[in-house]
Amino acid sequence: LFCTVVGKAAWVQIARADPIAGEGTLVIQADGGRRFIYNPRLIAAAHTLQRGTIYDRAGLPLATSDWAELERHRAEYKQLGIDIDQACNRADPRFYPFGAVTFHLLGDIRTRANWSAPNASLIERDSAVRLQGYDDRARVVEVKDARGKPFYTIRYDYRELLPLLRHRWESDNPAVKSIRERERNVHLSVSAALQVKATVILRTHLAASHLSRGSLVVMDPESGDLLASVNYPSPDLLQQKLALGEAAGPLLDRARYGLYPPGSTFKIVTAMAALRLNSALAHQQYQCIRLPDGRTGNYVGNSRRPIRDDNEDKNPHGTLDMNRAIVVSCNAYFAQLGTYKVGPQQLLDTAKIIGVSVANPPTVKNLRPQMPQASYGLGQVVVTPFQMARVASAVAAGGQLPFGRWITDDSNPRTQAPQPIVSSNDAALLAKDMRGVVTSGTGRRLASLKPEIAGKTGTAELATAPSHAWFIGFAPYADTPPAAGEHRIAFAVLAENGHYGGAAAAPIAGDLAQAAKELGLIQ
Repeated sequence: LFCTVVGKAAWVQIARADPIAGEGTLVIQADGGRRFIYNPRLIAAAHTLQRGTIYDRAGLPLATSDWAELERHRAEYKQLGIDIDQACNRADPRFYPFGAVTFHLLGDIRTRANWSAPNASLIERDSAVRLQGYDDRARVVEVKDARGKPFYTIRYDYRELLPLLRHRWESDNPAVKSIRERERNVHLSVSAALQVKATVILRTHLAASHLSRGSLVVMDPESGDLLASVNYPSPDLLQQKLALGEAAGPLLDRARYGLYPPGSTFKIVTAMAALRLNSALAHQQYQCIRLPDGRTGNYVGNSRRPIRDDNEDKNPHGTLDMNRAIVVSCNAYFAQLGTYKVGPQQLLDTAKIIGVSVANPPTVKNLRPQMPQASYGLGQVVVTPFQMARVASAVAAGGQLPFGRWITDDSNPRTQAPQPIVSSNDAALLAKDMRGVVTSGTGRRLASLKPEIAGKTGTAELATAPSHAWFIGFAPYADTPPAAGEHRIAFAVLAENGHYGGAAAAPIAGDLAQAAKELGLIQ
């Protein structure tokens, strides 16, 4: 027995010392519930590590636990219309000077609202290990309650902090210094100034159109840097009970995770698929005729149901090539191009590069009967505004599709390089076509604006609700990639149930481009 006790003690003290000291112990508490409790001295040691600050691209704190950080930037906040004394409560453990404007980007460590949502990218959650300065090895485990019934809970493991406890009086101890001196800040590509302006722009335009939901994304086409990502509505951080929201509620990050039919903006993807197959398809011609019911469009394949153009298209487009079809947004042209020339495999391959879904499941067999509709963005095609901003970025960047990132420091997990999707010559052709959309096509409301904009409208029909309104594009327009030192922005705007892209979404994009110029993000 003595040997057994000694052996057990040795096993505990040598082999299992750190896990036993750092892991929690499951105990029955006063209310009868079983919960993990942890070494209070380790918890106290954890509290001596101040959570890191999250900065925007200009070094402005978006979230911090240090009031002095806010004070150092008081004047900059004031320029953006923010009084930090009104926006933040000094008694809080964490400060979010931009409030709901940055909620979908950062999250909120105070409430952990939407913390378990897989369709969210919250810096406070996803970068928790870096921000807190240690890995607490949080994991979901199955345990049993007092009656033996299984349930799931989170178990933490604070063993990484043991040097702070064992060497608490040795400030120069290498293990202690390693923990205390490690980088805990996170730097984002987002421009707080543009985020604020874009939020006002989106909210104002939606209100003027009596719309209640929308989103937008602004990117740097060359780097893939996310400059702004705005959702409306956003949660009321003070009044609402913040938990997992409904699918279309204020907690949904519409800009990066909301899935929508793209309508005619997807014609740029179909055009890319065609040009990847053969650049000569830019000159492929098809007919758009007047149909027996007076609408315009054409029949595709053996179907007796024609592909119709928008109700606003009163006159047939006649014989047209890709350039003209993009400018006037001809559904019949792209239905024929996709069905007869591109084909389901090529469209699937191109969509896979971009990361969008064109069939469920994504197989040639499932996509083939949908090709006429999928080729102009209907059927089972669904995208996010972020994905469509990448499509616009690829055109602006000479055919290079950026992966897209929002963290710019060495903790960034999204490190994939831009991927060629079309040649530079084909990208220049698409850029010219998209400029034509603005100068003489469905986006001509923006024709006189400076900086010059190239874009594509989209009107995505829904079965039982008004169509979604889209506009994607870039500014300033040029048919070649920018020279060294020149910058562009690419964007995607979605006004949910906004009827027409040219009417509801395009003006938002115009104001975005002007705001970016005022802020010096583009020339």
